[in-house]
Amino acid sequence: MRRLSPMVLLVLAVVFGGLAAYLAAGWLKAKSHQAHQTARQTVATTPVVVAAGEIGAGSTLEPEMLKVVQWPREAQVAGAIFEAEQVRGRVTRYPLAPGEVILESKLAPQGAPAGLAGIIRDDRRAVTVKVDEASGVAGFIMPGNRVDVLVTIGRNEFRDDPVTQVVLQNLAVLGTGQDIEQQRGGEKAKVVPTVTMEVTPEEAERLTLAAKEGHITLALRGWTEQEAPATHGVRVSGLLRPGKAEATFAAPIEPVKAPAPRPGIEIIRGLDRGMVNF
Repeated sequence: MRRLSPMVLLVLAVVFGGLAAYLAAGWLKAKSHQAHQTARQTVATTPVVVAAGEIGAGSTLEPEMLKVVQWPREAQVAGAIFEAEQVRGRVTRYPLAPGEVILESKLAPQGAPAGLAGIIRDDRRAVTVKVDEASGVAGFIMPGNRVDVLVTIGRNEFRDDPVTQVVLQNLAVLGTGQDIEQQRGGEKAKVVPTVTMEVTPEEAERLTLAAKEGHITLALRGWTEQEAPATHGVRVSGLLRPGKAEATFAAPIEPVKAPAPRPGIEIIRGLDRGMVNF
């Protein structure tokens, strides 16, 4: 019997090996499809409305901004919407990420107008202050963040001993933008970043006065922190000697009890981080 040459044996091995791999891939695909179909039949689902793309706070919802997906019934989120028409014309109170479930708690009351007026709570006000790139945390402050407000004053009684103190804590950021500030002496107009915060009427008074009388700096808070520790501020004379020459610009802010944290997930898109609470 004539023996096959090594080249023919190699070709046959490659052909049969490729055929075996093809058959194995087809079998695995069929099993995967079967398992997927079985899982779909096993897990009960219900339609849920989610954001089709990024939706900003204060936006009016339209059908093209939404889509309906099948959501596991056992993992149903309280306040979810089941039909897109149910939220047509409603205004969002918070930014929404693509695929985020539309919840009643994230929408302004029925009939609220678009923009800031529709998302401010009844006992709150919106106040906008100018900040520079450094005091605005280098552009990392985004709508939905929470900040503390520090003011530095170096005039009048503080001329010879400037003071810095936290005057407001845990303020919600509603929006960021820019304002054109005219310069004196014919100099070119300067673009100044602005931050709009939600405050109580009393906080609005303190924030406005702080912005007028001193230099505002914003301190960005972590997503989960709710504490408001008491602070006494610091003067230049006590900067390098802790405990001496304590600031007395304003009464220390009393700490508040943090509310129970709500469950949620963290969404990271590039350098932006956001928390979606249920």
